[in-house]
This record gives sequence, structure tokens and C-alpha cells, in this order.
Amino acid sequence: MEQKKPEIRERLLTFPAEVVQQYDESEKILSERLLDQEVVNKWAQIGLDIAQVTVRSWEASVEYFAATPEVQRQLPSGQLLRWGRTGYSLSGDSPAMAVAYFKSSPETLLRLRPRYIDDWASICRALYKGTWKSSSLTCRFFEATPQILETINFEDFTKFGEFLELLSRRSYDQATGALEKSMDLFPKMPKEVSLLLDLMGMVADRSWRLTSEMFESISRNLVTMPSMERRLLLNLSTSSLKTGDIDPSAVLELGGKALTIIRSQNRQKFLEISDQILKVSSESLLVFLKTVPSLSERITFEQLLKWSEHGLEHSQVNPGSASAYFSMESQDSVDSVESLTSSIELVRVQDILRMYCHALSGKEIDIQASQNLIEKNIGWFEGDLPTTEGSVIYLPSVIKRSTVKQENFDFLKVISTHQISHIEFGSFRFNFEKKSTLSSDMRVVLEEAIKKKKKETIGDLDEQSPIDSDKEFLTQIGRFFDLFNDRKLALDVFTIVESTRVDSLVLSEYIGISETYRHVQTVSLENRPDITELPAKEALVELLIRISLGQKQHLKVPLKYIEQAEKIRNLLRLVRSPRVTVEDAAEITIRIYSVLNPVENDELQEKDFETLPEENESIDQPLENFEDNLLEEIMDQFLNSLSFDNLDGNDEGGETEGEDDYSSPQEVDYRGEFKPELSELLSQMEFSNELAADELDSSTITQEQLQEMMENSPEMELENEEMDDATKQKIQEMAENLLKELSEKNPDNQDFRDGPLQHVEEDGGPLNATNQNSFPYDEWDFRANSYKSKWCLVNEKIMTDGEPSFYNQTLAENSSLMNKIKKQFELVVPEMYRKQKRLIDGEEHDLDAVLEAVVDLRAGVSPDEKLYWRRNKTERSVAVSFLLDMSASTAEAIDENRKSNDDWGAPDDPVEYMAWLRSRRSEGLRKTYKRIVDVEKEGIVMLVNALEALGDTYGIFGFSGYGRENVEFYVIKDLEEKYSEMVPRRIDRIAPLHATRMGPAIRHTITKLESQDSRLRILFLISDGRPQDRGYSREGVEKEYAVHDTRKALLEAREKGIIPFCLTVDKSGHDYLKVMMDDFNYEVLPDINQLPERLPQLYKNLTT
Repeated sequence: MEQKKPEIRERLLTFPAEVVQQYDESEKILSERLLDQEVVNKWAQIGLDIAQVTVRSWEASVEYFAATPEVQRQLPSGQLLRWGRTGYSLSGDSPAMAVAYFKSSPETLLRLRPRYIDDWASICRALYKGTWKSSSLTCRFFEATPQILETINFEDFTKFGEFLELLSRRSYDQATGALEKSMDLFPKMPKEVSLLLDLMGMVADRSWRLTSEMFESISRNLVTMPSMERRLLLNLSTSSLKTGDIDPSAVLELGGKALTIIRSQNRQKFLEISDQILKVSSESLLVFLKTVPSLSERITFEQLLKWSEHGLEHSQVNPGSASAYFSMESQDSVDSVESLTSSIELVRVQDILRMYCHALSGKEIDIQASQNLIEKNIGWFEGDLPTTEGSVIYLPSVIKRSTVKQENFDFLKVISTHQISHIEFGSFRFNFEKKSTLSSDMRVVLEEAIKKKKKETIGDLDEQSPIDSDKEFLTQIGRFFDLFNDRKLALDVFTIVESTRVDSLVLSEYIGISETYRHVQTVSLENRPDITELPAKEALVELLIRISLGQKQHLKVPLKYIEQAEKIRNLLRLVRSPRVTVEDAAEITIRIYSVLNPVENDELQEKDFETLPEENESIDQPLENFEDNLLEEIMDQFLNSLSFDNLDGNDEGGETEGEDDYSSPQEVDYRGEFKPELSELLSQMEFSNELAADELDSSTITQEQLQEMMENSPEMELENEEMDDATKQKIQEMAENLLKELSEKNPDNQDFRDGPLQHVEEDGGPLNATNQNSFPYDEWDFRANSYKSKWCLVNEKIMTDGEPSFYNQTLAENSSLMNKIKKQFELVVPEMYRKQKRLIDGEEHDLDAVLEAVVDLRAGVSPDEKLYWRRNKTERSVAVSFLLDMSASTAEAIDENRKSNDDWGAPDDPVEYMAWLRSRRSEGLRKTYKRIVDVEKEGIVMLVNALEALGDTYGIFGFSGYGRENVEFYVIKDLEEKYSEMVPRRIDRIAPLHATRMGPAIRHTITKLESQDSRLRILFLISDGRPQDRGYSREGVEKEYAVHDTRKALLEAREKGIIPFCLTVDKSGHDYLKVMMDDFNYEVLPDINQLPERLPQLYKNLTT
């Protein structure tokens, strides 16, 4: 029943005081504005009705009265009362919802037409489901309405409300988060709100859990795009969701990344072609978007369109192949790209280059992308330049130097040749005290003279002096560079001289590539900087580079230094002799340096340059002609240029005199980065077995020594040459990484050659292949009676080369045993022939058959015509794989083999593990008697020598590792590989490594044997103990787990027709072999010294 205002006010007094207080303020304003007091009366009644709905609804009444003055300005009387009744209705559901409605109304109605008030309330009210979470969401939606309507129209607001309602059915938290993120997103892309809401509505309906991820993806990828591209990408994502069950955020992410590398004028066309690919399949679209960034590095956008169109045509014929095509997995796709692009991708020619370098050098040299070396952070900095560290050649991942494909391949071949030639022609085998072939040697003389001069200058040196007569150098080339005051200049000169020597040897030794090589040199010359734009000293260094590249005419030189230019040209000419060595390059460097060092690096004008007179090449002057009056002059120049400022040890690596204004020249593109000191350090560890016994060992190098070397090395391209904290930190990090790399280069650490151990938890998930030489295998869990899928990763690699001396020495020391084994194997050969009787034709008459025929003739019976016999060769059809345990325990001396092999004792932590391993190996290094692994190697030598006479197919493999992700599998001789001089060299490098995870190594060997067609296939396992590895067979982890997995692997071999056999030198082997081998053949060798003799005997027994 409607009441009058006085009665209403009196009733309002029964509520908290703020109700009537707010009523009085608003009633006064409203009465002044409205002539019709009946409207005011009805307005007051609505406020009272709201207050009476529930115990707390008086709060809504307060907000109703408070909002009225502002709302009344925007609504006529009838709509004002209707607005109030809508709030009354809301308060019946939730007073808090009505409070939010009234509070947000003044600002909302500034942006909302009056006829939409009820619709607005209904849209927000639809979120309320009677719970506190739904009430909170609804209130927040009311409160957010003014801000939202600043950006979007009411039609989109309605769509947004429907989206929130749909999402709130699944998760109020997701809906609340979507509301907040939308408020931030709508103002940034107002024209695309409708498309965005269409997409988000589908996501909420089909994959609501992806909502939050979708908003984040939109914020990352769409906000900065132009409006047209945003619309196209939103439509593409929406269509992909309609087409297939895929994550639309992936389309946004991949599409966004693809668009960033495509020029703006091409983006619309790109999205249009993407839409066409989507019509084939949503999966094809995803792989296409994923492929585009890498493919765009190789081909132009026009070529990309042609490739895509070809794929669309291909998919019409065979829709199922579209995904493989657009992911570059099909040969048709690869061929299409190859036909379009002129660039060369390293990964596609890596194997060819590897074989090419092997053919040139005779060494197993790996080829990798330059970026791999940069990421190691050990002193190389240019990811797009070729280089080598003495054992691996690093090349740019993509070559697109020319628009002609063949020219790009030629360039790749030239840069590979130059890098392998540094290794082949001894750039990293410099010996400071080795005599040169061209001249008198100044190195040792200079070193003694410098020491003497320093003593005379500063007196007796203290123990900490860096120029101590007992100073040790990590590298020979480092000792050489220590002669120079300006080491940067010395390195630049030596780089030019040594590269010239290498280039000359390439052109004389490898005639087939000479024409291509010279063409690349000519192109490199065209890309050199203008000499006349350089200061004096840098101009002379650039002159030296141009001469080294073969330029003979139109050489500009500073007028003031023509005499010096002629000297360095004549000196550089000497290094082109075919008999020069790296030591000769060092001697010529000293002489060229002595000419260049006094030159002031002054800025010059173009008029200060003149053309150098052409060289008379018909006169071949020996180096001695340059030295008649120069040796004393060079000595004086070196001594006078010395700086003694840093002898007190307080210098922080600042610049010395002569280095302050000189900058190194631009690299020659095909020569790349040349780091002789770092490369010598790394390569001598890689091939340390070639060094004398007292030479460098990684275990003797400390991080402090490496840091000191790097601080003094001119090869470190430090941005700040002042030794501040940042520079020290950078050097420390590089030294740490280099120390790790040296450890990995150690021949006893071969399993680390492709990178450090990566720790993967044993309770993790499946592993995937990381490259073409890694293979995932299942592992058997006997406790669960099932396989762990892809649980182990086998990394296969070719054993690096050693020396043939071990092989030859073993044969020489065991000649009598070798003869005995050969005689045993020779007895097998007659067994390979079988006499076949009663033949119509043959080698000889069969006497028994002839006698029977004579008897038959006399008896009047027709005799049998089969009167001959012949010996038919029965082909041996045998393939055997010898699998050697290369675990750390094989480093034990034979005397110590009585120690329990169960005593694994290796720590889990990879860092602690490395320390434990070094300690264990260092014990082995101090022993002068035979280790288990030495006897194993001797046995293999005996067997290989005998097998070559027998002609059976055989392979030799080693295995070790640390953890399920690091099962290392070494190929010493593959089954398909013919015996060569490389096999003895690889046997030499068999060494104790880490743990013994037998299961995956056996499974990988099975895979190799499966490819053999031989009737008899044998897996011959040679081990010194039970299988054990981190998380595989340790106390507390179920020691029998490894034994059961190994047994399961052996059962898999038998199921595939392969005969397994195990030979162990572990005297306690019967304990676990009874379980592991059970019904398989095995033997426990009581005396390991019997191994070389017993191994061939066992082989003969198994195969005959």
C-alpha cells in the first residue's frame, strides 16, 4: 500500500540512521527539481520497499537514495521509477547485487540509453546463481559496466555478458579473471571486440580451461598489430576452433611469431594463404605456422607463397600428406624448397661436408653450426662466422651469400676447406722452441733478451712477477704472444700470416678446389673496407689482408709509409712457400710486427695515400736477405716498446701503450674467427695422447690459470678493456665454461664430447630424441611388470681416433698367442667345405659309386650314372656384435679386481659426481700396471686380427653413461664397416667412463643386428660387473631392477633370433648372472689375464 512521505520517513527511522539521512538529502533535491510530488512520493515508497526486503537490504536503499540525484538528471520521471523498481527486484535476489547496481548507475547511464536499463540489469543478473562466488562476480560486473561501455557498444556488451555467463557455469574464478583481463584488453583493440568475443565464446563452450591462456596469448600477440591483421588472425583462430579440436592460442602464438618476420605489406596475403591451409586441416595450419619462421630465413616471401601453393595442390591429391608437407617432413616439400631457394642450409649438407673434411684430413671431424660454439661461452663471439677450436668445424647455419645456389655451396665448401686446413696443416700445433725452415729464429732470443731487459730495469723479480723466468704458459702460442707489447696487433698480424700460409697450401695441395677458392677470395676482396678511409696503422694492416687475398694492383698505402708497405708485402710473400710451417708464420709475424708497431695510427686524408708500386714476382728473395741489418734493429724495437707498468701485479688489465687507438680489422668472411690460443688449448686435450707424457692434462689446469690466460689473451673481444667488475665476471664465467669444456675434451671423458651431463630425474617422463644420433628406448620395470615408455636415451657416436701403437704393440707382445689363435681359426676354414657324393659331374670319381657300378654291370643291371663327387663350399653366415662395458670400474688395476663390484659409490649430484670421477680416474693415472680395460682391449685386438682372416661380419661397440638420458654408445667398428686403419686407432681410445646401464645399450645393439641377414646373429657382451647406474641399481633403489631390465633386453634379443652371450670378469658374477642370464649361456672368467686367449676360443665355440 502506497504511503505518504511523512509516513515513509517515519518508517525509515526504524533502520540505521544513514538511511533516513541519505533520504532527506536526496528528497530535498528531488522535490526542488520535480513539479509532480506524486512522483517523489512513489520514489520514496520504492526506497522504503527496498529497505524492507531483507535484514541487510537497507544498504541497497541507502545507495538508491544516494544515486537518485545523478540518475534523475538523465532519466524522465517514468524511467526513474522503473530504474528504482529494477533495483528493488535485484535486492530480492541479493542486497549486495542491488548495491552494486545502484552505485554503478550514475556513470553507466552516461553511456547507456535509458531503454537498455532493464536489459543491462538482466545481463548482469544472469550471472547470479545464489552462491557467494556468483554474487561476487555479478557485483563486479555491475561495477565494471561504466568502464566497459567506454569502449564497446551495448550489442557487444550483451555478447560479453553471455560469454561470462557461459564461462561461469564452468568456473567462477575463470569468469572473474576473464572480466578483469577484458577490461584491460578492450581499450587496446576496440574495433576487434566483437571478433574477440566470438572467439572467446567458442573457447568457453569447447575448452573453457584455455580461457586464461587465450587472454594472455591475445595480449602478447595481437595488441601491437595493426587492426586489419588482428582481424584476420582472430578470424583464423576462430575458424581453426570450428574446424578441428586444437588450441586456438597456439594459432595466435605461432601466427603472431610468423607475422613478426613477414613484412607488413605481405601480412594480409600470408594470413589469407594460412586460411586456405586451414581448410585442408587445422593440424596442417599449426605445422605451417611453426615452419614459417625458420623457412623464411632461407626463402623470400614470394617463394614461400609458391611453396605453400604447391603444398595446397599436393593436398588436393593426397589430403593426408598435407601435415607432413607443411612441416617439411616430406621429400616433396624439401624438394620444393630446394627448387625455390638459392640458400644452403647446413643441416642438409652436414654429412657431405663431414665426409669431405674426413677425406681431406683423414680425421673424424664433426661439423656443427657456429651458434653452438657461441652458446658454450668459452671465448667465441661471432655466430655467423666459420671457425674451429681444433676438433670441430663450426659453420653458419644458413648460407645465402649469393642468389645462385651453386655459388653458396661453393662458398660453404671453401670455408670448410679453410677451417679443416688449419687443423690439417698444423695451425694449432705451434711449438715455441721448434726451429723454423725459412730463417734464423728470433723467438727464443727475444724471450731471453726481454727477460734480461726487465731484470735490468726493475731488478730481481719477486715470486709473483708475471715475467718470472719460471713463468708457465698453458699454450705454446700464448708464450709466443707474451713477447709482444701490443698483443692485439700481434694477433691480427699472426692471423693474416697464418691464414695466408694455409690458403697457399690449400691452393697447392687441393688443386680441384683452387678455382673456386680464388673466386671466393676475389669476392671477399670486393667486400673489404676502403683503405683510404682508415687511419695509418689500420690501413697498413688492411693492406696486408688485401695482399693475402691476392690483390696485386691498385693497392693504396699511406704516402708516409710506402717503405714499410713494401717490407711487409715482401715478408708476406715468403709465407706462400709450400714448405713453410706455423713456426715460420710466427717468425714472419715478428718481423712484420716490428715494421707496423712504430707506425702512429693517425687519421689521414685521401690525398695522403698513394698507389703501391707493383711487386716484381720474378725475384724470389729468401728471408735472410731481409735480415742482414734487421735483427739488431728488430731486437731494439721490441725492447724499446716494452711497458713495465704492470710488473707489480696491481695493473687491472688496462690498455698498454700502442693499443689505445688501434682497432682490429674486419674479418675476412671465408676465414672467419681464428683463435689460435684457445684452439691450441682445446685441441691438445682432444688429441692429448699425441703429446708427451709431461704435457698438458686437464686435471692439472685450474680456473685461476684460465682466467689469467683470458685476461692477457688478445683473443678476448671484451667490450670494456678496463678490468672492471663486469668484465671480471664475464671472464670468470668463460673460464668456468672453458674448464668444463677441457674436462669434456679429455680422452677419458669421451661421453661428454657433445655437451655436459644433463640431469633428468628418474621419476620424470618419456624422453625424445635430441638429434639424429640419439635413440629413445623403453625400459622394463619388473615391479610394475610393464615397460616404461621411451625411458632411456641412447646417444650414438663414433669413437674418436687414437694411435695405432696399442694395437701393433699388443700383436707384437703376444705373437705366439696370436699364432695359436690363428691356427685355431684356420681349422674352422676346412669345416666350411663339405664333400657331396653321387653327382653326374664333379672333381673326381667317387670310388664307392664306381665299384657299385662295376658290380651292377657284371650283374647285368644298368649302373647309376652318378659316379663323381665335389667339395661344395658352405658359406658361413655369421654376424656378431661385441658390446664392451666401459664403466669407471674398468679403471681398476687387475690386482684390485677382488674388490666388490657392487661398491658403486658415485654421488647423485652431477657436480659432485664429476669430482668423484676425476678422483677415481686420477688414481688410475698413477698406476703403472694393467687395468681391466687394458686387458679387454688386448682381447679385442686378438679377436679382430683373427676375425679378419675368417671373414665373418662383426661390429665392436662400447657403452657407458650417467643416468637414463645419457646412455653413451660408442661405435669402434660398425657391422657394415670394412676394417681399416681407423679401427686400431679407435680401439686405442677405449677408456673407463661412467656407469653401466646395460638394458638400453643391449637394445640398441639388437637394433643394429636386426638389419643383418646372416643366419647366425650373436650379441657378445663383455662386462666386469653387474649393471648399475644412477636410479638404476643402487642401494635403496631396488638393486635387482637393473638385473631384471638387462634380462628382459636379452629375452628381446632371443625373440628376434639373436643369440646373447655374456662374458664377465667379475668373480662374484654368479650371484646376479643366475638371475640375469638364467637359461642363457654365460661364463665367469676366474682370471682376467686369460681374457685375450679365452675370447677367441669362446667365439669359435659359439659360431661353429
